[in-house]
Amino acid sequence: MIVLLFSTSYPYDYATEQTFLKGEVEILRKRFERVILIPRIAKGNLLPIPEGVEVDTSFAETFTLGRRLVESVLAIFSKEFYSDIKNRFPSSLQPSYLRRLFSFVAGANLTRKWLQHWLKSNRISADEVICNTFWFDELTMGLSLVKETQPSLRVISRAHGYDLYEELYGDWPCRPRVVELIDRLFPDSDIGANYLREKYPQYKEKYETALLGVKDPGGLAKPSEDGVLRLVSCSNFHPVKRIDLLLESVIIAAKKRPAQRIEWSHFGGAKEIREQYIQRAADEFPANAKTVFPGYQSQRELFQTYIANPADVFLNVSSTEGTSVAMMEAVSCGIPVIATAVGGNVEVVREKNGFLLGENPTPDEIADTLLQVCDDRELWLEKRKGSREVWQERYNETTNFEAFAQKLVEIRKR
Repeated sequence: MIVLLFSTSYPYDYATEQTFLKGEVEILRKRFERVILIPRIAKGNLLPIPEGVEVDTSFAETFTLGRRLVESVLAIFSKEFYSDIKNRFPSSLQPSYLRRLFSFVAGANLTRKWLQHWLKSNRISADEVICNTFWFDELTMGLSLVKETQPSLRVISRAHGYDLYEELYGDWPCRPRVVELIDRLFPDSDIGANYLREKYPQYKEKYETALLGVKDPGGLAKPSEDGVLRLVSCSNFHPVKRIDLLLESVIIAAKKRPAQRIEWSHFGGAKEIREQYIQRAADEFPANAKTVFPGYQSQRELFQTYIANPADVFLNVSSTEGTSVAMMEAVSCGIPVIATAVGGNVEVVREKNGFLLGENPTPDEIADTLLQVCDDRELWLEKRKGSREVWQERYNETTNFEAFAQKLVEIRKR
């Protein structure tokens, strides 16, 4: 059996997907004769991969802007194009949607042609292969279209946030069609699976939650013992992460409690934007608060940082979220969490390991919640144990990826 794993750039570090995929690949290698990584972008540094895992960059060489433009023109001859126009009429005629449809169909057709050629040139039978897309997008559509002529092929996909919730991120072209064709769709949260059951109930038997996970960090973070409130967060600077809201909340908390020292460490994000926040903190933070922006750290480096330095609470105030790997990393280290009640956050954060804010909290509300960590120290020390329990129960990498790999084996054997 062969699994083709399609990613944005993994095993290259261009899109930093190693946080999500490294552990999964290690386990897939134990269950399949061949594991072949298929990035759509082969840029950046080639990361270490498990022995025996193969990398094929021919798809990235095909999936170029020039070829997508050609396929965009050819899209007007595609039955999928006209079917989607008809099914969504009249909203499908909006210019923004038409642009997305052209791009989607172009990407799907490029993917379809690539796989058909790959199977033929490598003399591999479709009944040996299961295609696994990490993102539920046009690649999934293209691979699934191959099933029309080679029904023994198996195609599955994970689904997360932007590639799942259409009301938040816009309608995905041809979505009912790809759900019809695909063998199984694995949202990374129960909320995601329920969303699909409500959105496309006619295919409800195809949806199954497949939780992500992180490895055991090998130690636990410690609480502060010197009276300082130490906050940690980890994300890029995309607007949905609302880092401005975090910064404002820390400022307000410090002003409300001038005698309370507060330190906030934010990991991740581009250097240029980090420098802007460093300057803002220097200009706006009161004397009892400070912040550092160390930039991106690998999962291993982040675990070492959490274990070596006190951390009292992890913060996530995203406006939308799938299942945050950064949050899973924090709970694996026993760090309690304060987060907005959006997406997969409501599954990671329980009463025993943190506190859920509303979907759109004010800086004052966040600040008051942060100060509760100081005011009810014993409760928040207890929540540290709860965080570790949540990781063990739901987000243990080995447990989750072993179960996922077994499901793929069963689907391919059918």
